[in-house]
Amino acid sequence: MHELTSSSKGLELATELVIRDFARDKVIYLELRSTPRCFADMSRRDYLKVLVETIESAQKAHNIVVKLLISIDRSQPTEVAGEIVTLAEEIKKKYPNIVKGLDLSGDPFQGTFKSLHPLLKKSKDANFSLALHCAEVDTVKEAQEMLDFGFQRCGHGTFLNEEQLLQCVKQNITIECCLTSNIKCATVKSYDSHHFPNIFRNTQCRVVLCSDDCGIFDTTLTQEFLKAHKFYQLSKNDIQRLSVNAIEASFADDQEKALIKQKVMEYFRESSDNS
Repeated sequence: MHELTSSSKGLELATELVIRDFARDKVIYLELRSTPRCFADMSRRDYLKVLVETIESAQKAHNIVVKLLISIDRSQPTEVAGEIVTLAEEIKKKYPNIVKGLDLSGDPFQGTFKSLHPLLKKSKDANFSLALHCAEVDTVKEAQEMLDFGFQRCGHGTFLNEEQLLQCVKQNITIECCLTSNIKCATVKSYDSHHFPNIFRNTQCRVVLCSDDCGIFDTTLTQEFLKAHKFYQLSKNDIQRLSVNAIEASFADDQEKALIKQKVMEYFRESSDNS
């Protein structure tokens, strides 16, 4: 995939195909995450420009609402992260309806949250929504630093303890669970031992199901829901609740959320009538 996205044409094609595939999976709202990369003939600014322009055209072609979260790879030098934050602010001003937030991801054993704190604080003060990979691995101290900093969505949350889960409730932090990703990355041993059902059934945390990188993990959002249904005996009401959770936790504006929720509720009503 990195080879494909190393040119503007390749990046345009890859972005178009990803959006098309989500639309074919009946997804009506999508938040793409991408780390701006630079090459001999393409700067990080160029990368973002191609990405946003392709999102603009592809969402119209495939009848899907698409937003962009610009990703910071924590394994990269802070100088690179600083450039990405500056570019994110610049492009958000130009495309405020597409660029909706920042994502912090990458190898959880590389880099530190503390080193990125000033940059993320700058973005937070600039009204960026934040989705941070947090407690993906067993690093309690850093997870606590992140929670105390404050953000909107917690990627994975695999090793959050009970006190931290309560803090998520108090701070209205949504936990993004990625079943297939966690199994394939071996951060959980099995679907039976996955943290999703405990959070969903036994806490007041808002939790959502996500696909993570569909290409790398060979999955779709539909497959993630099917696995959750299979392993955790989700009812139709459970699936509806997870869908509504996703809308409420999204970085869409209030008007978009209302329209998306209307479509989702119509779907569940129609499926009930046909059952």
